[in-house]
Amino acid sequence: MHSMTGETSDLVPEIEGEPTRRNWFSFWSLFTLQTQNAFNDKAAQFLLIPLGGVLMASIPGAGGLEYMLGALIVLPFILFAPIAGWISDRYSKTSVIRGAIILQFIVLAWIGLAVLQRNLWMAVAGFFMLSVESVILSPAKRGIVKELVGHSRLGFASGVLEMSVVLAVCAGQILSGWWFDIRLGGFEEILPGSIENGWNAAFFPLVLIAAGALPTIAISYGIEKIPAMGSRRFEKKIFWEHFGQLKDLWEDRRIRLSAAGAAFFWGFAGFLNLAAIQMGKDMTGGGYGFGTDIAVLMLAASGGITLGGVIASLICKKNIELGLVPVGGMIMVIGSLALAMTPISSVWIKIWLMVAGAGGAILLVPLNAYLQDVCPPEKRGRIIAGLNLLDCIAGLIAVVLQGVLAKTGAPYWVQFSILAVIALWATSYSARILPQHVVRIFVLGLFKIFYRVRVLNADRIPKEGGVLLTPNHVSYVDAFILSCASTRKVRFLMFDGYFSHPWIGKFVRLFDTVPISQTRAKEALRVAAEALNEGHMVCIFPEGQLTRTGCMNEFKRGFEMIARKAKCPVLPAAMDGLWGSIFSFERKKFIYKIPYRIRYGVTVNFGELIEPDEVDAVETRNKVASLRADAFLQRLPMENPMKVIGNSVNILAAPADVLDEYHISINTLRERPLAEQKRIAANAIQVGDVNAIGRGQTVIIEWSGLENCREVMTIAFAQYFDLKLVLVDSSVTGDEVRKLTEQHHVQQYIGGNALAEACLQAGMERVCYNFSSEAVTNTHSLPCLAVKQRVVSMSMPHPVAITATNLHQEGYREGTWGRLLPAYHLKSETNQISLSGASVEGILEVAGVRVEIQGFVEQTLLTVDEG
Repeated sequence: MHSMTGETSDLVPEIEGEPTRRNWFSFWSLFTLQTQNAFNDKAAQFLLIPLGGVLMASIPGAGGLEYMLGALIVLPFILFAPIAGWISDRYSKTSVIRGAIILQFIVLAWIGLAVLQRNLWMAVAGFFMLSVESVILSPAKRGIVKELVGHSRLGFASGVLEMSVVLAVCAGQILSGWWFDIRLGGFEEILPGSIENGWNAAFFPLVLIAAGALPTIAISYGIEKIPAMGSRRFEKKIFWEHFGQLKDLWEDRRIRLSAAGAAFFWGFAGFLNLAAIQMGKDMTGGGYGFGTDIAVLMLAASGGITLGGVIASLICKKNIELGLVPVGGMIMVIGSLALAMTPISSVWIKIWLMVAGAGGAILLVPLNAYLQDVCPPEKRGRIIAGLNLLDCIAGLIAVVLQGVLAKTGAPYWVQFSILAVIALWATSYSARILPQHVVRIFVLGLFKIFYRVRVLNADRIPKEGGVLLTPNHVSYVDAFILSCASTRKVRFLMFDGYFSHPWIGKFVRLFDTVPISQTRAKEALRVAAEALNEGHMVCIFPEGQLTRTGCMNEFKRGFEMIARKAKCPVLPAAMDGLWGSIFSFERKKFIYKIPYRIRYGVTVNFGELIEPDEVDAVETRNKVASLRADAFLQRLPMENPMKVIGNSVNILAAPADVLDEYHISINTLRERPLAEQKRIAANAIQVGDVNAIGRGQTVIIEWSGLENCREVMTIAFAQYFDLKLVLVDSSVTGDEVRKLTEQHHVQQYIGGNALAEACLQAGMERVCYNFSSEAVTNTHSLPCLAVKQRVVSMSMPHPVAITATNLHQEGYREGTWGRLLPAYHLKSETNQISLSGASVEGILEVAGVRVEIQGFVEQTLLTVDEG
């Protein structure tokens, strides 16, 4: 490579992963350079256009200079695009960029000299050369972006660069037209009506524009040296390889359609540009004020383009969202129709120009990013040169179309109606070929209104290749959560029975969902493995069902066989924060309930890849549990535990001595160190993340029966979940429990063996959450395990619901302490578990127990040690 380019500096390959600081410095140098380049081009053009208006009485053809300059912009691309693409591939793009910037300064100086000598056609020739310089620069500056920032930031970088070009173009148009008018007005006061005034008004701005090009030459040396991508030697036939480059565009359907969409934008923008100039000329007669009027019109259009570009760039920051294409197209249709119905003297004409420009930018940003992403590196220069050719053909068509309409006297409503019809056709076509992208962006956009998704360790997602995603399964919107969080498109496995549903079937097909059979296991494995072998990121929920307890179910071993059959790695992932949303089974039902809040905070945490020959269902489940424990730390109450323990509690009834102890405990807790308050608050939230005691319920609490978790259950949990408390002591009887239940409409019972026995006497079995050390042998209560003031596990009633699979889930099991609470890191041995997480300081060792595959804590001999 070095001998080819003649360079000796270090060459930088196309990067993988996140860009370095040096990469970003190069990118922002390119950003500055190309912004200045685009500004200079348009500033020179829009000094010549009002100059032509002043000179049109004395120089034949000067009055229609805008159409001549419009044609000269595209002509060099048609003539020299092939050689520009070859240069970009054959030599380092960095060197090509530097050479083009030096050429720009020389040409700008030429145009300034032409104006000084009062030679309009010499200036026009200089403008032609300025367009030649743009032809040379374009494939190099566009082709270098991916080498500088890589795939992960390509959507954002391309959007920023494209919008900076558009903004710089608009700024050049606006400022130069306004500046020309100011200077022309000053000269008109001295020698009214003098043609010399036009030359004088244009000269000084041109001098400053040329001088401003000098620092850009220095800036170009801040861009890293990128290696040449091709080794082809020069051949004469390069000059007529237009059709070859267009063939490169047309061979790949993705590139072909994206290129056509980008060309449509530039044709649309060119038509609007010329129509705005015509409107300015009609309003001023082409004399004094012409430059200002077109500057104001361009300001409106540029404001819309900037706004649309910023919106599209932010949306494309993580993924290239092709669904924006028809959205932008429809906004262009709306803007064009509104322009057709608005008088040119109305202030609304500027607003509708802004709307149309915004739509165009929203359409363009994802198309350009997608084009650069799918272009093969070795052909990127040729393809981008071919794209420039296509853009220019579209621009030339726009010049001819608008020129013919203006020449024949077509009113503006006709011109903009024709533009709206063309935009409507392009939009409807893009919507037909991109239905899944359109639905995806609307659905996910609506989804993000109600859910705030935070992502941890997204860099662990492989950039390409087959990978099997194995998350926990909490709600009906898990697929949307994962789609929002992933940097790659995710294909989900779904039972084929859903595909026969008239509505669900159409919807899931749009998202390339992979159908698998419940009855044909081998066929399901084959279909899933094929999707992975095609290089897709495929998601399977190993639990095979939604959790109805809030705890993870057993991980079925089918995903092990899929990973091994496809020889693809497994990516564990955990979603935290979804329990309690309307799409989870919290409150004993799916969907039909009022949400607690909008927006609902959710965290997705991606784990380390597991090689296919190392995949184990139990270990993968433990990894997902640990990932959820880490994600749990992102919850807002972890920042301020007083949001959990700082509220008042509604105590409906209590013995005086118990009430006194309760208030003392509250005051003691609020004086604890902040770290301990956070741990207690975290444990209270863990208890609320299982399907046991619901928010706002009325609860009888046996105060003396909760010595191992009193602060968590009676204070933090009660306050955060807005419980109404009826406090009792260990002397409570069955009759008292029955009376208190009827009087206060009690829904839940929490305590030890004394309250459990009283509930049994009152004729209520399996209702008391029993935290006593003997609870596991008590067959008529719900055993729960608490040690060292931490709740470890809870039993709960079996959750019953009609679901797609109707698989039974256990809330309790004889001989166990119930299910281990979510958000614990777990290390389980034969007769001991080690727990850590947000609610534990260090490690909580619990001996004499083990956790089986469904998450139940089984008893052997119970001892506790915290260290």
